[in-house]
Amino acid sequence: MQHVPTINVASDDLPRAPGNDLAHLPGPRGHWYFGNLRDLLPDPTPFLLQMRAEHGDCFTVGVLRNRRVVVLAGPAANRLVLLDTDGNFSNRLGWEVALDFFSGFVLLRDFEDHAFHRNLLRPFFKPDALGRDLVCMNRVIRNEVADLGGSADAYRLTKRMALDIGLAVFGGFASAQGHETIYANTVRMLDGAMARRSRMPASRFRRALRARDRMRAILLAEVPKRRHGDGHDLFSRLSRFTDASGRQLCDGDVVNHVFGMLFAAHETTASAMALMMYSLARHREWQAQARAEIVTRNLGEAPTLEELSSMPVVEAVFRETLRLYAPIQFLPRRNVRPFEWSGQHVPANSHVTLPPQLCHRDPTLFEDPHSFRPARFLDGPTHRPVDPFAWVPFGKGSHMCMGTHFAQLEVKALFVRLLRLFDLELPTTSEPALQHLPLLRPARTLPIDFVRRRPQCGED
Repeated sequence: MQHVPTINVASDDLPRAPGNDLAHLPGPRGHWYFGNLRDLLPDPTPFLLQMRAEHGDCFTVGVLRNRRVVVLAGPAANRLVLLDTDGNFSNRLGWEVALDFFSGFVLLRDFEDHAFHRNLLRPFFKPDALGRDLVCMNRVIRNEVADLGGSADAYRLTKRMALDIGLAVFGGFASAQGHETIYANTVRMLDGAMARRSRMPASRFRRALRARDRMRAILLAEVPKRRHGDGHDLFSRLSRFTDASGRQLCDGDVVNHVFGMLFAAHETTASAMALMMYSLARHREWQAQARAEIVTRNLGEAPTLEELSSMPVVEAVFRETLRLYAPIQFLPRRNVRPFEWSGQHVPANSHVTLPPQLCHRDPTLFEDPHSFRPARFLDGPTHRPVDPFAWVPFGKGSHMCMGTHFAQLEVKALFVRLLRLFDLELPTTSEPALQHLPLLRPARTLPIDFVRRRPQCGED
């Protein structure tokens, strides 16, 4: 059986290391080794907002060894890079930090190669496939929520739930029970994939690499069985895929896509769901509105795809949570050719990044941008249209997260069940400690009090 060939693209000719000939661009001077990291950490947003005010929509900041990174700001910059109509911005080399784990995943491919694999995966996120996925989601959510009560760590809950759903939907592993080795290695791999690079054998990064190798061996051994099976999960269907010429994906490409989908469905979704719980517990008026929407629509324990299709209040709360707490704080790229932006010349092979929060926290785009105001995403007499490239937690364009609708469905299914059964309350008034880089997530536990509700009039 022949395999689908590798498609060569323009970014293949770029050096692995980005260029650094950026002294002509405006930006803060950095320490010779730490660059501007001491200003960017732990939360890069205040410093970046200040630098934008001082230098405009194109400036540089320094990372380790003061290697300069070009920061582009504003909806127009997001449109330029994310739509990439000229095929100039490499996603694969922008995300070089993830190549040790997810090289070959669709979102880390470029141009024609990316288009081929994206089209290959597109059917997995169409309504008929999402309807099957929802059955699995409802089952996992029901099991995870069944024993809730009292105080619990919302982030630990959502991490476990998102991984269980991902392993079932994308891997075809019904539960952690019976697949303990797969589950344990997946947890360790995903936990360390974005950790600081270290040569120390006991570091999170090195442990994650060893877990990656064990997982890869397990999944590669599984591919021949999946090629002759009849499963509907992504792993099984990719294993059976043949193109118009009868060619299959090679075993490595199948496993690369499964790895990437597990990561995409796990870490960012878990963080968003946990922080949405926190936001609803803190803003009880929005919790009441979301619950009223669920009750009014008479949504039960296992809502269908059609029943979840239009939930404007829950959707607005989710969008506002992502505006304030975008899990991905930087959308990195590498440009194949030089380009001009905001009066500045950016040489080829520069490290270019888009921080979503520069739009998300911009008062000219979002009124009172530091406040939690889901109403800004609801239609009504006070609704203020916003440039579609001002809200980019999932990216935009061809490299927009393929699992956007999957994540939204998962969030709706979870909160339908949670809000019917529980009042969400905060045991403390303090703000949650957040880790902003490499991905935004709770830095420690995120305690939520799950207070079981008595059915009210009109509720089941």
